[in-house]
Amino acid sequence: MKIFLLKVKYFIKRNIYPITVSLCTALMIGIIALSAYTSIKSANEDMTIVSTQKPTTNTENKDLENTDKGEGDKNEKPSDDDSQVTTTPETIIFDLPFEKASISKEYADNKLIYDSTTKYWCTHQALDFSCTEGQKVKAIYDGKVTKVENSMMNGTVIYLKVSDNLTVVYKGLSANVSVKEGDSVKKGQELGSVTTMLSEKADGVHLHLELLKDEKLIDPTEYFSFSK
Repeated sequence: MKIFLLKVKYFIKRNIYPITVSLCTALMIGIIALSAYTSIKSANEDMTIVSTQKPTTNTENKDLENTDKGEGDKNEKPSDDDSQVTTTPETIIFDLPFEKASISKEYADNKLIYDSTTKYWCTHQALDFSCTEGQKVKAIYDGKVTKVENSMMNGTVIYLKVSDNLTVVYKGLSANVSVKEGDSVKKGQELGSVTTMLSEKADGVHLHLELLKDEKLIDPTEYFSFSK
């Protein structure tokens, strides 16, 4: 250890000048750097931000005041579409499909009804009118026959378009219907007669009547006079 200290002392004594110059140089560089940092920081703190926003003229100030007071464009008027209510379409009221017709099964799309034929609980998106075999069925509204089809489960099916977006569908008819596709019919005109519908056989003889609005099944009840 003593020898090491002697060597250090000898090294310092021999190189005292360059060591001193190096220390002084490093000290001066540190002082200069600290001074530069202090000057820059002070300049940033004293710097003022110059706004580039365009000065508002007196005219513009008045316009802004009028806008704030709700006095904007005095020439602007509400359009006729905003101030008037559009007229509602003509109300459609259906006649009964035959005299003294009564509903044996109601329309139900938001609850389940027991189906005696399939033995399942399911929705029923139609009105069933009880009747006897061979009961004559009439058009419930003026319209045009757009389709007549024969179905093993649903009997003969007639599609009667009664407005641009409403179509009445008769199911459970016998084969000898009185109309064909393309025929225009009047309210009360005979369309055909009822027979047993296999898809709902356990419910007895009845007319199964559906209503399509924009090709979707809806409740026909609201269109009959007994619901008004």
